Amino acid sequence: MYNVLTCITTEHDLSHVIAALLVLTFSNCCSLVVFRRSMVAVQLQNQIFWAIAAGTVVGLGIWSTHFIALLGYKPGFEVVFSGGRTILSAMIVVTGFVTTALLMRMNSDVLVRVLCAAIATASVAAMHFCGMTALNASAIMEYDQMMVTTALVLGFMGYVATYLTGANPSIPRSTLLATVFSIIAVLSIHFISATGTTMIPVKGLEIPAIALRSGGLSIIIALAMLLVVFIFAMAAGLDNQFQRIRNKEQRKLFVLADASSEGLFVVAPDGTILSTNSSARTMFKDDGPDARKLEDLGLTPEPEPETEQMLVGKKIQDILQIKDEDITFAGNHDFGERRLRFSDGREMVATVSSRYVSESDGDFIVFAVHDMTQRVRAEARVRTLAYRDSLTGLYNRVAFNMALESAVSKRTGTNPHELAVLIIDLDEFKEVNDQYGHGAGDTLLKSIGRRLSSQLEKKDVLSRLGGDEFAVLLRGRKSQDEITDVASRILTALSDPIAIGRRNLSSGGSIGIAMASRGNHSAARLLTFADRALYSAKEAGRNCFRFYDAELHKQQMEARNLERALHKAVENDELVLHFQPKVNAATRDVVGHEALVRWNRPGIGLVGPDTFIPIAEQSMLIVEIGRWTIQAACRAARHWGENESVAVNLSARQLLDADLVDTVRTALAETGLSPNRFELEITETAIIHNTQLATSILLDLKSLGIKISLDDFGTGYSSMSYIQEFPFDRIKIDRSFVTSMNVDPKSRAIVEAIIHLAHSLQIPVVAEGVETEDQAEALARLACEELQGYLIAAPAPVEIIFEDDTLLFEPAQA
Repeated sequence: MYNVLTCITTEHDLSHVIAALLVLTFSNCCSLVVFRRSMVAVQLQNQIFWAIAAGTVVGLGIWSTHFIALLGYKPGFEVVFSGGRTILSAMIVVTGFVTTALLMRMNSDVLVRVLCAAIATASVAAMHFCGMTALNASAIMEYDQMMVTTALVLGFMGYVATYLTGANPSIPRSTLLATVFSIIAVLSIHFISATGTTMIPVKGLEIPAIALRSGGLSIIIALAMLLVVFIFAMAAGLDNQFQRIRNKEQRKLFVLADASSEGLFVVAPDGTILSTNSSARTMFKDDGPDARKLEDLGLTPEPEPETEQMLVGKKIQDILQIKDEDITFAGNHDFGERRLRFSDGREMVATVSSRYVSESDGDFIVFAVHDMTQRVRAEARVRTLAYRDSLTGLYNRVAFNMALESAVSKRTGTNPHELAVLIIDLDEFKEVNDQYGHGAGDTLLKSIGRRLSSQLEKKDVLSRLGGDEFAVLLRGRKSQDEITDVASRILTALSDPIAIGRRNLSSGGSIGIAMASRGNHSAARLLTFADRALYSAKEAGRNCFRFYDAELHKQQMEARNLERALHKAVENDELVLHFQPKVNAATRDVVGHEALVRWNRPGIGLVGPDTFIPIAEQSMLIVEIGRWTIQAACRAARHWGENESVAVNLSARQLLDADLVDTVRTALAETGLSPNRFELEITETAIIHNTQLATSILLDLKSLGIKISLDDFGTGYSSMSYIQEFPFDRIKIDRSFVTSMNVDPKSRAIVEAIIHLAHSLQIPVVAEGVETEDQAEALARLACEELQGYLIAAPAPVEIIFEDDTLLFEPAQA
């Protein structure tokens, strides 16, 4: 032992010894890491590759250790190495350790481990003594047999310990222990053998083919070996990192597969199911998530009860209910949409497809099952929403139009009664909503829908077009009497009270009927004619029905011709103004005139407002006519006396015209008429359509300095809130009360109440429709401020109204 220590400390350079020890330690560690990589490799070629790499790393490390120590040996004379024998020694040790690595990879029982220890010992010894012969050009070697034997025995014991502990999971810190034992084995063989070696310097005994000097060669060999060991160690580390990345990506794929909404089956070429994802297990009631995959992610799967039907191991044909002759395992295939039925009564609509996958370690087929059940149900719900009214459950307008189009296109007979359209509009439905709320209105509509259905046959089509409007398509009737009978029964059903909570609500209806004939064979025309008939029924007093017949068609054509002519009337300046005076009730002095529009229609003559104003209201011409009337009235009034005003009536559509204020402002500016001489007359009905907007517009008009009158008071809602809220300058009593006030006590009481109310609010009163002197005197006694009517003067053109004989009576003497 003393000789060995002396050999290490005195006969070797200490820096070379330390370098050799570091290289040996590092190479042994690297070889164990690389060998572990071989143990975890899956494919055979990877196992063999990493086993060879491990043997190469440890062999080159030991070889580097030997020559680094040998280069640090100080024999006292110049040393020359044989390059060939140096390389041969490296090949010997690498071969030996590659063999042991392969043996350990294939079989790691105790006998194999001892055999590997013997091979390792022999390889290191052979490398050592072959390396020593590389110095034959410089010296003759003599060996002490006892020391050599001792070195081999100690080396063998060290390697036995190394291979018994290395790669042994049952021994704690096996890697560290194996590295220590391996270092002891190598150092024992090298230094103990070196201690028993005597070198006799002899020059020229051999002449090596490749002579290597110890100076630069030692550094080159050491760096080369360190680089090789480092490369192999990095390769092992990088491959291990790559493997971790691949494992992580594979686990992500497992999670992604489980997160997929499609059911996925991995199937063997014979149709046996190998694995599934969570969606497939949910669809087909498998045994839950794969525990091993969850464990790879660091998750602990919850235990699930076993089910009778396990998917894994079953045939995919049985699970997907596909006939053997319809299924194929070669190539890709789409099986289309299938309806799967389960033993528990469930049904699933799904699309099935398969994809053939070929890998180096085997072929398999991936079946994808996409559950379409919810989508099919959703589509059914969408179709219901698209063609059904959400409130009543009846067909909606779209479905009714489709049914009507189909019925018209399939109609082949000449009987006009076999196809009829009824448009039904509820009367006073708005009042139900306003008085009892929309909840009551919705309940009423549902009840009406059920009542209408009870009056129809299965072949008929009932629809709610929207709001309080319904439509019926009658089919297969043989006469108009049958259609009339249906319409009469519908009206009777609508007029019966409907119990809603504690209230009984009644809602009649009006019906327009159009029958298919040569003149109205298209669906659009049928609907149009039925709608026109409905409008006519409403005009006739409601709670009735009206057929679209030749007479109604003639009226409609006349109305259309009148509308077209009215358009031209505005363009061709065919409108004229007539004026009716208003007088002071006490003095009978003229205080103003009301402008009334007339139509001087070419070829026909003067047309009154009752004829064309309703047409103008429907066609929106009323706004344009109103603008013309305001301009014309201002132009005429500028020529009157300073104390005489002019009044113009405003319809509901005119009042809500966004340009009304600008129209009045422009007319006053262009004509120079004083604003206090211009007056606009509106009705309560015009205000009720949009109270908020009407208030805003009236305030803007008042800011111009004009006057506002409430016309036809007493015939509308007669709401006190309107009088209080709106800035009225006059109240006009409707002619219906004035005409009967001397014969009907109730009418007289109403007139008295209106005048008293207006005076209490300090608002002047104008009485319309004064036709007799008795009426005028009675109104004067009630302190009514102004009178207007045929007693004073009939409406006339401006050039006539100011003639001397216009007034029918002389003003009262002062």
